[in-house]
Amino acid sequence: MNNNILEIMKIERMADRFIKSPYKINNIHEADAELIDLGGNSDSYLALTTDALVEELSSGLYDSPFLIGWMLATINFSDLAAVGADPLGLLITVSFPSDQSDEFIPKMTDGISDACKEAGSFVLGGDTNEGKTLSLSGCAVGLVPKNSLMMRNGARKGDKVYLSGAAGLGSVYAFLRLFQPENKLPESLYLPMARIKEGKLLRKFATCAMDTSDGVFHTLDTLMRVNRCYFVLHDEWQKMLHPIALEVCRAQGFPSWLSLASVHGEFELCFTISPEKEYDFLSEAARMEWHPILIGEVEDGFGVGVQTAERRVEIDTGMIRNMSETVGSNPDKYFKELLAFARETGIER
Repeated sequence: MNNNILEIMKIERMADRFIKSPYKINNIHEADAELIDLGGNSDSYLALTTDALVEELSSGLYDSPFLIGWMLATINFSDLAAVGADPLGLLITVSFPSDQSDEFIPKMTDGISDACKEAGSFVLGGDTNEGKTLSLSGCAVGLVPKNSLMMRNGARKGDKVYLSGAAGLGSVYAFLRLFQPENKLPESLYLPMARIKEGKLLRKFATCAMDTSDGVFHTLDTLMRVNRCYFVLHDEWQKMLHPIALEVCRAQGFPSWLSLASVHGEFELCFTISPEKEYDFLSEAARMEWHPILIGEVEDGFGVGVQTAERRVEIDTGMIRNMSETVGSNPDKYFKELLAFARETGIER
């Protein structure tokens, strides 16, 4: 099933059994958050999203109570950022094991609270329970002006492809945490932020957008399929990748671009801008001291490729996405599959 995306198929099988709300304006896979028409005289759509920490806890990827709380809020607010929403707040559901330490809860709560402050939002309420293991999920709520709708679809030939910030840090954080815990990144170096302010600007200019919570290539694969287009990336990894990602890849002897292929991302926004609006967009971004990174262009066709000085290399993003499904919960096998994939592409840098 090299080109069949298992995760997408699972979601579609579930969604096909649900009755679609007449108030929902986006179709499946078309937006990071669900967009609801409130009707009446409202000039905004309601944006709703829900996300949970599951594999991140069971694998030990997140074990600091502050980071766990921070990420619970961030993964939800990041979806609001990807549709350009003004956040109203966050609902949380937490199930604690009976032997949870007294120190854990206040530190986790501080993480949630600080991430909410960073997003300019609040915890609205939620639910707590007792269970066998720690379980956390959230639901973020926001508003999107109807005249500034931004979803995953809308990219056109000639559009420029940007990232809101340097990529790859999420990948190397996960690698070090799972494979070399003695060298893991300090918590202060991996506290990704939901790009709420940037999303509000993007809703004026972007033709499509999505967050990179599952890695850049995973994001490009989804955008490529939704838009039925071809993304060609530059191989300027020094500009595109976070300095820490570059440093870790060099130290480990990995191709640096491989940090874009991991299933664990850094919650930047990947978006497209039409050439006609690019100058005005970059001017407004500079005024808010934001410097997006140009990573490629949109062309006719279907797929994702990397343009090197010598040739264009096709990237099987479907296979990358399928890896996380086919290897199950075995991180060692997943990492070996990624390295084998990198060798096959022939991109060395």
